[in-house]
Amino acid sequence: MLRTHRRKSVLAAAALVATTMLLTACQGEDTEDGGKSNGATASDSAAKGKSDDGGSGTGTGSESQSGEKGSKSGMVSGKWVGTVSYLAPGKYTVTDANDAEQAFFTSEDTDIEGAGKICGDADGQAATPCTEEELEAAAKKGFEATVDVKDGVAVSIIEDHTDSGNGGNGMGEGEKSGLFSGTLGYMAPGKYSLSRDGNERAFFTATDTVINGAGWICGDAETVTPCTEKDLEAAAKKGSVAVAVQVEDGVAVTIDEEHN
Repeated sequence: MLRTHRRKSVLAAAALVATTMLLTACQGEDTEDGGKSNGATASDSAAKGKSDDGGSGTGTGSESQSGEKGSKSGMVSGKWVGTVSYLAPGKYTVTDANDAEQAFFTSEDTDIEGAGKICGDADGQAATPCTEEELEAAAKKGFEATVDVKDGVAVSIIEDHTDSGNGGNGMGEGEKSGLFSGTLGYMAPGKYSLSRDGNERAFFTATDTVINGAGWICGDAETVTPCTEKDLEAAAKKGSVAVAVQVEDGVAVTIDEEHN
C-alpha cells in the first residue's frame, strides 16, 4: 500500500514538472513571436515614414532621398543666372540662356534683393531688400536674377542690375556697382568683359577678388570650388562661360560661375 502511494506521488510530481516545462516553453515562444511581431511593426512604421518623407514630391528633402540630382524636384544646390518665373506660392523657376529650367522654393530666410523690378530703384548703387509678396508679383511678369540654391531652397535671389535698365551697358560703364551677369570674356590681364543681349560691360579683378568655379572655370558641377586668376583667364579666353559678377567701383568683388 505504501509502495503504491509513493508511485502515485512520483507520477504526480513528474506530471507537474512536465506541465511546468510545457508552460515555460509556450511562454518563451509567445515572447519570441511577440518580439518578432513588434519588430515587424516598427520596421513597417519606419518604412512608411521614409516613404512618406521621400516620396512626397514636395522638393524639401535631400538629394539622396530624391535620387535625382538636377531634377526639377528642387533637390539641388548651386547658383543659377536667368529669368525667374512664378509657379505657385513659395515655388519658382529660374531659366538660363539655354532654356534649362530649375525649380526652387523660398523660405522665411531667403534674401530677396531688388534693383527696380522686384522692388527698389534701378539707379541705386545697392540692391534693396524686398518682400515675398513683391517677389511673387515680379516673378509673374518675369525678371533676371542670380539665384543661390541650397537643398532646393533659395538662399538668395538677387535681381540683376543689367536687367533693370540702369542706363546703358557700354564698355565705359565699369565704374558702376552692382550685380551683373552674362558671358565672360577676356580683354587684357586683370580686365574682363560681360556680354549679354549684344551689350558688353568691362570690369577689373583684384588680388582679393573671390572666384568660384562650378566645372568651367575650375572644379566640377558637384561643388563650388575656389579658382585662381589663371583659371579665370583661361576660361575667359575659351568663352561660353556664364557668370554672375558683383562689382564695386568697376572692380569685381566676387565672380560666380553659373551652375551647369
